[in-house]
Amino acid sequence: MSKGVRALQKEARPREILEAAFEEFVLRGYAATRLEDVAARVGVTKGTIYVYYKDKEHLFETMVTELSQPVVDISVYEQALDDVSALGVLEQFVTDICQMTIEDRYSHQIVRFLLSEANTFRGLLETYERNFAEPVFAILRMVIDRGCERGEFRPAAREYDPSFLVSPLLGTTVMSSIIPGSRSSAAEFPSNYLGMLKRLLLS
Repeated sequence: MSKGVRALQKEARPREILEAAFEEFVLRGYAATRLEDVAARVGVTKGTIYVYYKDKEHLFETMVTELSQPVVDISVYEQALDDVSALGVLEQFVTDICQMTIEDRYSHQIVRFLLSEANTFRGLLETYERNFAEPVFAILRMVIDRGCERGEFRPAAREYDPSFLVSPLLGTTVMSSIIPGSRSSAAEFPSNYLGMLKRLLLS
């Protein structure tokens, strides 16, 4: 038997609340956002939000967790290195990571949230570091090491700190979130970023 309309609406309600909360946090910031505003955007009462989330802090934490991109999987790129050149894997990695951080609206705004609310939500920042930053650094280190072993990348490439190589990506992500005029240049970023990495790494 198919589910009724009410049952389907109830199942969809938590996601609707999270997306409404996202829009309000983007518009007003964490401190100025009220649960009444979120409820009004969804078209429900404030009490409905409390059915799913105990307070604004819980709502914010869940919103960041649920709307962020999934954990970066190191094994995907490790396996690819068995069949593809290090440069080819690097190109795919840059494409993937730019989609996650710049093209995905949720992700680049959530980076801004994490930076602005770092002192309040240390746990979220640690989760982001564990699920995103650390795997990204590990993948870059793995690809560079393999490229150096194969002679694709110059030996000095091993001296680069992965955090240094990722810094332009983080900077563009933040800029595209807080300065609307920079979004057009963000569209050109993936190809420019890859070109920069090639100049630094290739033999």
